Amino acid sequence: MHDQSGNKMTHTSDKTSFLCTLPGAAKGMAYSITVGFIETGHPNCVQFTSFVGEGRRSFRVLASASDMPFAATRSVESFCRLAIGQVIRDSLYAKTVEGDHILDMCAQPWEGELRIAGSRRSQGPLRPQSLG
Repeated sequence: MHDQSGNKMTHTSDKTSFLCTLPGAAKGMAYSITVGFIETGHPNCVQFTSFVGEGRRSFRVLASASDMPFAATRSVESFCRLAIGQVIRDSLYAKTVEGDHILDMCAQPWEGELRIAGSRRSQGPLRPQSLG
């Protein structure tokens, strides 16, 4: 996987894939969320994918080149929550045909239930941490 500038993105396996439900028809839409990295430990994009309903829905929210230094200082979870907040605020899940979106670093972080992909329900959801 490569970012918009052609740089290769790497992925780490420690808490980089999550599950959440975003607003939508009926009870909402389940999404698998994967955080991408410009380099190890420095998040720069969030990939949202849903297989619920008709067909696959997938889109990315990417940090702009000018926001990259600030984005790289955030934890994976806080970066993910920031992207989810923007997705909900701007209804990006309804705009998948528009392609990738640029992350708004001023978006209000989402404080809903975020589960680590593959985790057992008994482990419980991640609770919002101090974001930063």
